[in-house]
Amino acid sequence: MIDSHLHLDDEKLRDKSDEIIRGFKRHGIEFVINNSCNLASMKDGVNLANAYRDVYATIGMHPHDSSEFDDGFRDLMAQLAQNDKVVAVGEIGLDYYYDLSERATQRDVFAEQIEIADKLGLPITLHIRDAYGDAWDILTAQKRYLNNGVLWHCYSGSAEFAKQAARYGHYFAFGGAITFKNAKKEDVLLSVPFDRILSETDSPYMAPVPLRGTVNTPYNIPLIVAKIAQVYGKAVEETERQIRDNTLRLFTRIKR
Repeated sequence: MIDSHLHLDDEKLRDKSDEIIRGFKRHGIEFVINNSCNLASMKDGVNLANAYRDVYATIGMHPHDSSEFDDGFRDLMAQLAQNDKVVAVGEIGLDYYYDLSERATQRDVFAEQIEIADKLGLPITLHIRDAYGDAWDILTAQKRYLNNGVLWHCYSGSAEFAKQAARYGHYFAFGGAITFKNAKKEDVLLSVPFDRILSETDSPYMAPVPLRGTVNTPYNIPLIVAKIAQVYGKAVEETERQIRDNTLRLFTRIKR
């Protein structure tokens, strides 16, 4: 199974990352993608990817940290992108729930990183919270740069919005939230074509039921895949194969 979005460099997992990675095979995990948020996590993620065969990395600035985006960060993105273990630009986007950076800054940095991803030939992984309208406006304005794929990480929008984005070939990753009893995500999941769905944990956050409230790890990815399979009425094995196909189709640098 594949965890397309997690944070092994997070302080809650950092000291255990080696142990966790060495346990992948035992837990049926083929590989994971460690996602960048800021300068420190971008460097740490690439270092992890360099150290372990089954870890890949992204580069980019999270909307929370977008006020820190500068020429130095831009240059380092270009430098790190030369590494074949770097597979996407992300997680980038807009977060109007916490508003930890000014919204205008978030929008400018999001738009610029879309252009950077196109120059680097990489897909983008999106973090969008309470900002789907503005996010869509930016993606539409920047559509000439969307040539390598778009992934909506931890998708929390409506079924109608998902159908709209799916028409443009976008992908959607689902994690622990789909197992929450009050989530009512079935209609959203079913609005996404089966060949556009990815699995993720967002570790150490968003642990699935029955582990909600604990520190999440990639070992919980089978619970996510099982829920996706249940909603689609598919066998777990078929769902696992389809998610793998989807992941490798989007992240073209990953060769397995």
